[in-house]
Amino acid sequence: MAARPGGVVWKSPLRISVDDEWRLVVKAFAADLYDSIGWQVEIVAEDDTPDIQILRRAEYRDEDYELQTGEPTTIEASSAAGASYALTMLRQMGPVELWSSARAELEKIELPRFVINDGPKFRWRGVHLDVVRHFWDVSTVCRLIDQIAAHRLNKLHLHLNDDQGWRVEVPAWPRLTEVGSRRRSSPLGHEDDGVDDNISHGGFYSADDLLTIREHAAKRCVQVVPEIDLPAHAQAVLAAYGELGNVSEPVEVWTRWGISDHVLNVGPEALAFAEEAVCYVASLFPGSPVHIGGDECPTTEWENSPLAQAVMAEHGFTEARQLQGLFTTRMAAALQREGHEVIAWDEVLDAEVPDGTVIMAWRSSTKGIEAATRGLDAIMAPMQFLYFDWPNSLNANEPVAVVPAPYATTWEKVYGFSVYPLGIEPELRHHIRGAQAQLWTEYIATRAHLDYMAFPRLCAFSEVAWGTSTMVSDFRKRLVIHLERLSAMGVAYRPLDPA
Repeated sequence: MAARPGGVVWKSPLRISVDDEWRLVVKAFAADLYDSIGWQVEIVAEDDTPDIQILRRAEYRDEDYELQTGEPTTIEASSAAGASYALTMLRQMGPVELWSSARAELEKIELPRFVINDGPKFRWRGVHLDVVRHFWDVSTVCRLIDQIAAHRLNKLHLHLNDDQGWRVEVPAWPRLTEVGSRRRSSPLGHEDDGVDDNISHGGFYSADDLLTIREHAAKRCVQVVPEIDLPAHAQAVLAAYGELGNVSEPVEVWTRWGISDHVLNVGPEALAFAEEAVCYVASLFPGSPVHIGGDECPTTEWENSPLAQAVMAEHGFTEARQLQGLFTTRMAAALQREGHEVIAWDEVLDAEVPDGTVIMAWRSSTKGIEAATRGLDAIMAPMQFLYFDWPNSLNANEPVAVVPAPYATTWEKVYGFSVYPLGIEPELRHHIRGAQAQLWTEYIATRAHLDYMAFPRLCAFSEVAWGTSTMVSDFRKRLVIHLERLSAMGVAYRPLDPA
């Protein structure tokens, strides 16, 4: 960024010229200005004296942009995302009222003159949202999309099934939502307390719901990545279709947190179900990568199953955990045939991994190195730094979280995270696509609590993932100012502790 003398003054209506293909991001910017300060935005021709001129420049990297304030203010980019980030930067450089969730009065906007050349170091800057443990309606998901887009994060990973519920309608398998989308009770407080709320909890998305989410994300240049997690985390499936399991006794949608021992069996019907379900869900997200889960797969049922033992013998497997690879291989192949890139949690490294699978390294950063060493791309999501269901601090007043003291993840700790894992060879760095923060929601049941667990940690993560993190002391100065924007947006963030 370079400052220039003088300033620029804008009044409503604001006039913007833009390539027809990029009108969507201008309309999103226009909606933001109208909602926050009541201003109008007009899209005009390039020769019609615009206030902001958005120009396509093929030589820029994807997501990079140059922004110059002046008369007119110019934005140059090679993609709609780059143009969108430049418009977000203009809002940041203006008064805090531009972020208001309630209509503010603003007669004019005064901006300093400057030139900014910017772009991300990492192409994957993701946020994961668990919609299973607690279901989040469409408006809440879209609100989170707005929040992460304001921080130039570009992926929303939706965790759509688990032992505690199935959250997407699949027409060929109606009982998934008729039965599997609702549990009769949930733990109240921490699960170790052994207290249940005895309140039915459920919900699911229709195809139209997911289209609404996807279209809203597209306006914000955020890509939605669906996850169907199989063959484990399947008790909600088995409550609906018990024949796909390993035991004859009926099971219910799980009312506990943690990991159920109930997994899909390894017969042809279960394998076909996994392929069909994941491909249907993928079809609702054309062009998006698809996450196939693959984590935390207990093998107890397979070890005691004659069918599983026969399949092991057929394939020459020596350990039950190798059976998981049958699901990974089949789902990955089917998705790749349909043009989807495949992502999986790092446990799939314990078996054969199909070529082209992207590994999400969550158990530790070393799993990212292992993936890269095996020639696979990795997304860094280590729980020690980027699991935002961990408490914000060691303060005894923190809300109940998934882990107790001495485990905590402060925003300062997040800011100190290195996307490139310590010890990775320089020639393997190209396999590290970026990073992702996780919001698991066993203990998060309200919007306000979701805000509290996400922010300001996502603010710190945004600079880390963009590749511009500096010193914690410097970032804190920026963060104090930025929290005024979050307040204007109505975000119930966790207040900063005294410096």
